[in-house]
Amino acid sequence: MSARKRLHPSPVGEPESKRKAPDFDTCNFFVEAVNPAFDLNRFLLRRVFFINEEKTRYVSVGFSPTRNYQPLVEFRGSKIKPIILTDPEQVATMAECLRRICEAMCDNGLFAWSHGAFRLNTTGSYRITRLYIEKHYISPKCQEMRYLLNMIYIVQNHFNSYITALPDIVTYLISALSSDTYVEPPATASK
Repeated sequence: MSARKRLHPSPVGEPESKRKAPDFDTCNFFVEAVNPAFDLNRFLLRRVFFINEEKTRYVSVGFSPTRNYQPLVEFRGSKIKPIILTDPEQVATMAECLRRICEAMCDNGLFAWSHGAFRLNTTGSYRITRLYIEKHYISPKCQEMRYLLNMIYIVQNHFNSYITALPDIVTYLISALSSDTYVEPPATASK
């Protein structure tokens, strides 16, 4: 039985004077100089609503810097490209169609609806819905759509309140992004 050779000696035996400590005083461009306007993973005032027990699929409402801080509803899952709705009409009509979609899924029936590039359709006997934006789609299952049906009014209320708060958000963002210190939001802003 042969043992594997160590390729690198262990640093445990080295004296403390030879070990190099991390240098925290230097500027790290990728950590400290990330502009919030261009960071793709950041959202402003984001609310996340999970639609399954594993917490792998969710609906979120928020302001995205990559979309000019416009309010959006995002359907996303792990390893899935998100479906993003920014039009209030699409969100409202999708909320109206959810009950019919769930009924069609439970009856193994077909249902199809479209509004511009956004489409919804059921797959019949597989009890899966497809939410499309152009060529990209996600496929929530029947229980995920039922859970979304029960909480769509919350998502819709958040989206509508974010649309109402948009002028206050824009004025705050202009002052915050142009300042190099913390800017307190005005007390007269909508809540």
